[in-house]
Amino acid sequence: MRFFLFRIIFLSILLGIQYFFFRRSEKYFRNKSASKVLLWSGRILFIVMNIPLFFISFYRPPSTQIYPFILYGVYYPVFLWHGTLVILFLVSRILKLLELPFRFSFWFGKKIPSVNNKIIHLESKPSYQSFNVSRRKFLQQGMISLAGVSFAGTAYGAFVRDDFEITYQTITIKNLPPQFQNFTISLISDIHSSVFMPKRDMQKYVTAVNELKSDITFVTGDFVNSQVEEVYPFAEAFVDLKAPFGVYGCLGNHDFFSDVETVAKEVEQCGIKLLRDETIALEKNGEKIFLLGVDDFGNRQTANERFPKLVAKTENNIPRILLCHRPYFFEQAKNASIDLTLSGHTHGGQVVFAKFGQMAITPALVASPYVGGLYKNDNAQMYVSRGIGTVAIPIRINCPPEITKITLVKK
Repeated sequence: MRFFLFRIIFLSILLGIQYFFFRRSEKYFRNKSASKVLLWSGRILFIVMNIPLFFISFYRPPSTQIYPFILYGVYYPVFLWHGTLVILFLVSRILKLLELPFRFSFWFGKKIPSVNNKIIHLESKPSYQSFNVSRRKFLQQGMISLAGVSFAGTAYGAFVRDDFEITYQTITIKNLPPQFQNFTISLISDIHSSVFMPKRDMQKYVTAVNELKSDITFVTGDFVNSQVEEVYPFAEAFVDLKAPFGVYGCLGNHDFFSDVETVAKEVEQCGIKLLRDETIALEKNGEKIFLLGVDDFGNRQTANERFPKLVAKTENNIPRILLCHRPYFFEQAKNASIDLTLSGHTHGGQVVFAKFGQMAITPALVASPYVGGLYKNDNAQMYVSRGIGTVAIPIRINCPPEITKITLVKK
């Protein structure tokens, strides 16, 4: 049901954007007195690019049964088309927002009689009318250029979506036992095993994580995208993931979009110990820290209930590290005296228009202020991984996949 609702919402957004641009293209062709052939060519293009969307959304064969010519001849063109129009829509709406102060000033000026008379006089001048015509042409040409840039950016984002980065992060922990000084963690998240994350690509990431030679490895959910069959290539690739103190993980929201118990079983059989509302003690030479993990959930009330129960199984003055797929509950983790939370889910925004320091300008900000990187709140800290996979549209723009090596040090 959760995945069905997700598909309905996602499909509605895409179709709404399609309708927006369809109406704009119809208006453009009519204003240009385009021939019927050109007009119907545009209509057919919209139809051809949208019919497969319903098939992909509601009737999809298992990932292992999708032939390469279907993948590259249907899936990629459809997703590139929709990705381009989504980006174009977002950029055009941002530009509209930037126009609002000027439009408001113009509207407000017309409410003042003396100013309105000057505006009417200005609009009657031939020079202004000529400028207005030129402005409209410039905007039309700018929109065409923006569409080209959006398509190029989307194509580039699809091409480089697997060019990952390794991020090195030192995190200071209060009361860290001396035996855990410089203890290292490899963090990887949001694999999304699917046609866009095949076994060979996952093996590449496994090799990269193993080469970091960290003491322990964490995988914070979304092992599959939406189909239970996707867990098998994941398990075949990640069975080679090793670390001296073990590999631990938690389930993400996409893991619940399929048969979550089968996914969990296969993930554990390949060597990843899932912490499903569990607390364990990690010991090293007689000293310990606590690892806590939760299944994915979607509301703060649940966090307020689960986190204290996990913490109750620990001891005071011993660091607590929480694996929680979504980063939305940082405040609740702080209130429960959890020292470090490790999350994913946001993909770093996946499509990032600009960055200002740690702040990423991305649609993901609508859902959470925690998009990627390290966040601090008093003694509590949270690291949000950009993950390695993609969701919805198989592109990454200005947001490369990430493997993180974290070093713990004492405050």
